[in-house]
Amino acid sequence: MALAWVLVANQSQARIFEASKRAGNLNEIRGLIHPESRLSGRDQESDAPGRSFDSYGQGRHAMGNSSGLHRRNGEKFAKEIAHTLERGRQEGHYEKLYIVAEPYMVGSLRDVLKTPTRATIAGETGKNLVGCEPDEIRAQLPIWL
Repeated sequence: MALAWVLVANQSQARIFEASKRAGNLNEIRGLIHPESRLSGRDQESDAPGRSFDSYGQGRHAMGNSSGLHRRNGEKFAKEIAHTLERGRQEGHYEKLYIVAEPYMVGSLRDVLKTPTRATIAGETGKNLVGCEPDEIRAQLPIWL
């Protein structure tokens, strides 16, 4: 059994590492990708956003809300990640959980994790380190896990 799992995530990708020693290295055990979050808002919609005209003058503006779409996709991905973390906890694969994720994803995960899994969280860092090497990620964590 690993002592700790470390989740590194953003809104489109997540990596799970394990540390089997308190001051040990991280070993990647799983990767998750949410392809929908990588698409632009226009690519996710079947139709282009509507257009509106200014009340005064000749201006026209797109009415799309791509930030809302990205937020919903991030929340959907957080649920997928939470399911993986719940299963790992239930199967006894880790005792402690460390989350290193972009700030919005940290909040989304906290909202969807069940209480027993939330209780295993030993630390959180609001950084997007998904593309970093394991030793760079390990440097952001406490010396003793």
